[in-house]
Amino acid sequence: MQCNLVMKSSELIQELNRGYVCPPDASPAWRAAHDYGFDMSLVETALKMSPEERLEAHQRALDMILELQENGEARHAAK
Repeated sequence: MQCNLVMKSSELIQELNRGYVCPPDASPAWRAAHDYGFDMSLVETALKMSPEERLEAHQRALDMILELQENGEARHAAK
């Protein structure tokens, strides 16, 4: 799993460095969202993931938010 994350991170860094390129066959709605300022690379990345991978990523983000919230509440109570 760690190797897979490193590979995805490396690919993401390369993509961020070159900037997003709207595909030539993008639909008008896709182009409109891109022109409006939506980061379509995030949509593309999510669409490349399986539903299970998206759920796992969501759960990791939720766990991190809950941990930060708990730490903030504990720190606030200690004052």
